[in-house]
Amino acid sequence: MRNFKEQSNWYIGLSQAAILLGYKDYRKIEELIDKGFLSAYQLPAFSKVKVRYHELMAVPFLVKQSANR
Repeated sequence: MRNFKEQSNWYIGLSQAAILLGYKDYRKIEELIDKGFLSAYQLPAFSKVKVRYHELMAVPFLVKQSANR
């Protein structure tokens, strides 16, 4: 698998973000935003909140680091 940083850093919806992390529901992504692991972005052309791809793919490492503290 290629390193995620080699991919473009797109804005993606919460449902798609949930699928990429292996969740079935977007509410887990909302929980990660509330806990400060992800930043939410409101773009003028979209009514729904988006997250950045690179931030999303770094979440497993961030969660693991915070659990080790």
